[in-house]
Amino acid sequence: MGGTDFSEEPTFRLKLLVDKEKNKVVLAEVGKDFVDVLFSFLLLPMGTIVRLLRKHHENQKSQTAATTIGCFNNLYKSVVDMSNDNFLTEACKDILLYPIHAKERPCKRLKLNIDDTTTKYYRCPDLGNSQSCSKAYSNFCSLKCVCGKFMEQEIKVRDGVLTEIFVSDKKSFIILDNMKVRFNSIALTLKSLRELGYTDLDKLDEMLVDVGHKEVLALLECLFSADTPLTDAFLMKRKSCIITRTHNMPSLATVQDGGKAESNEILSVTVFVRKQDKKVLYAESGQDFVDLLLMFLAVPLESVWGISGNNIELGCIENFCKSMRSLSSSQATNASTCISKLPWNYSFQAPLLGVCSKLDPPLWTLKINSQSYDLKMMYPNYDGSEESTIQGSNGLLKRGTTYMISDDLTISATNSSSTICILKKWNVDLDDIEEHVIDISKKEAIGLLRASLMTSTALTTALGSLLLKKPKKEKP
Repeated sequence: MGGTDFSEEPTFRLKLLVDKEKNKVVLAEVGKDFVDVLFSFLLLPMGTIVRLLRKHHENQKSQTAATTIGCFNNLYKSVVDMSNDNFLTEACKDILLYPIHAKERPCKRLKLNIDDTTTKYYRCPDLGNSQSCSKAYSNFCSLKCVCGKFMEQEIKVRDGVLTEIFVSDKKSFIILDNMKVRFNSIALTLKSLRELGYTDLDKLDEMLVDVGHKEVLALLECLFSADTPLTDAFLMKRKSCIITRTHNMPSLATVQDGGKAESNEILSVTVFVRKQDKKVLYAESGQDFVDLLLMFLAVPLESVWGISGNNIELGCIENFCKSMRSLSSSQATNASTCISKLPWNYSFQAPLLGVCSKLDPPLWTLKINSQSYDLKMMYPNYDGSEESTIQGSNGLLKRGTTYMISDDLTISATNSSSTICILKKWNVDLDDIEEHVIDISKKEAIGLLRASLMTSTALTTALGSLLLKKPKKEKP
């Protein structure tokens, strides 16, 4: 599993309607193929989005800083900086750096696919020759079969039945500058122009633009950072953006359906708070809470929007997600209207978010030497110790290590020097620090996911309401 480079890329030619006085794109007229490419943004896991935008920025050799999406860049960099020894297996790290999404194979058919993740399937080379071999398949050749050999025999996979990914054929669309997508018709175009305040076309010019891989990535970046992504991407107005908001955002800790927990699981975390303003300086926890945070990288953008209350005040995410749901659900196609579950590979983890399937993955029947084998999935955290754990155990990280999590979700192993660095950074006296022990249920987990997208102070934002309670008393 990993990324691939694009040597050749298909190109779209889009017709833009531009307000020449304001140097602003009013709307774009596009076809089904381009809309499918745009809506594929919503399928991308957050970790993939961070990686693609970072790579795009490096390729552009821009003098400005890369766009920072809330706390996700820090989460991703934390995984990059962690040693493989911190994880149960090398695959546990790979599945965070190169997350798998549920529609990855259908998206390969897109006219332009910006996701460079390549997912492959492997089995033990001794399958069919050895009775001690695991009857399993894996997405990771770094995992070992129960017999001790690496799962390095690639399984060739055929494409499935061709279905619509998002929108049906023979449709034309208009995209407004705020990323609202609508069916194209004379009536809807006129209505859209009137809503924008245009009574005639004298101020509007048509412009044709060629769009390839670079321009589509620029649109993805502007989707998070701009209120006018088409103008910013195609009229070269975009600039780097650090997407942050203050930690006292209204109603951020109150998440839709947050109290209806599907799991009784509770995680405890110790947080160290500045007394004067209740700002969380850092948290300290073991493996379980850090596993939860790292799984944020695997959650697709549309699922972040959906499970966190459908009210994301960030760029044009809200308009874009609502357009996808509206257009997909209005057609009699097999298009998905809600990407609510992560692929089977993640079903061993993140019960608090409610985004993982509770069912066991289906068996995969494979014929070797004229004999059929029903293969089970080997989960990324399988260490080869017992055949039963092919079905998966909990966790990504090894137990026994304590981690420090800063307010912006930078994660590192706890040590005295890192603690001192944080205290010096905030210029805090030791007497000004309170220690709290907080229980994390589904409500807080979803609040953290939401705050991670919209702020640079995820811990304070999502957990602030819990800090009104009395701090933990020190033992005499």
